[in-house]
Amino acid sequence: MPLKARYSAAWRKEIGKSTIRISLLLRYLQASWLFGAVPWHFFQLNSVYFNEDKGIFSKLDLNEHIPTRWRLQQVLYDPQRVPTTFPVFVKPEWGQNAMGIVRLDNRDEYERFADFARQSAIPYLVQEAAMGHEEYEIYYLRSPDHPDECAVLSVTQVINTSCGRHPINSIHNPATSYLDLTMSFSELERTSLWHMLRSIGRFRMARLCLKANSRKDLLQGHFQVVEMNLFLPMPLVLLAGNVDAQRKMVLLRELMATVAQLVATIPNMQRKKAIFLRKLLAHYRIRSWNH
Repeated sequence: MPLKARYSAAWRKEIGKSTIRISLLLRYLQASWLFGAVPWHFFQLNSVYFNEDKGIFSKLDLNEHIPTRWRLQQVLYDPQRVPTTFPVFVKPEWGQNAMGIVRLDNRDEYERFADFARQSAIPYLVQEAAMGHEEYEIYYLRSPDHPDECAVLSVTQVINTSCGRHPINSIHNPATSYLDLTMSFSELERTSLWHMLRSIGRFRMARLCLKANSRKDLLQGHFQVVEMNLFLPMPLVLLAGNVDAQRKMVLLRELMATVAQLVATIPNMQRKKAIFLRKLLAHYRIRSWNH
């Protein structure tokens, strides 16, 4: 694709994401009014997992909630502890949508990262590479009335058009796109997925990135958890190329109605944490590393 066409496509993609974000916000505010939710309590949905000392949803903390069979090794970056196998991924202890994540392919890159890590205001972690060939994003909302049940669960496959075994996918990567698979899974299969994923914490709302070698392996529980998003998880079904605009608007309305109902269930006596401003501060402290 010519350079001008690529930039044009990327620009249209960014406009589309911005439009969806604005629509999500407006629908959420409308639903909050309908269901009697306090809009800014949205940030308390997963507040029990917010580390107040660090002012972040710590990836190290969250990793402990993942059962061992699905957990990737994740430790603080230490230039003296060189991994035995590469590639590895270094990531800020907090970040969303792959912000700040870097793939290091050899010992030299690992050691050179030390200067950047020393200057960073946020600690960096080292995560082993997941071995699965296929990447899936699972977005879910618990039922407002029956917290052990799932009100919404969508399955989106991540597609990357670049070459390479371990790409860093994100909504900001122009080589990344999404394919909605939700309805290709039977109700029984979606329930099976939920029964596995609900054992990873008691998040009211989450998006989990999983890697598996195949759809069959995913359903059999042979996967690894690459990432968990608890703060502002974008329902990636809304970015899927095989979902038309009309369907996206219906999904958007249904999702925000459920979110507002979940927010309305937060007990008044639950201690509220100052999450939004502290997360915003952490966001702007993340810097990019250039090889």
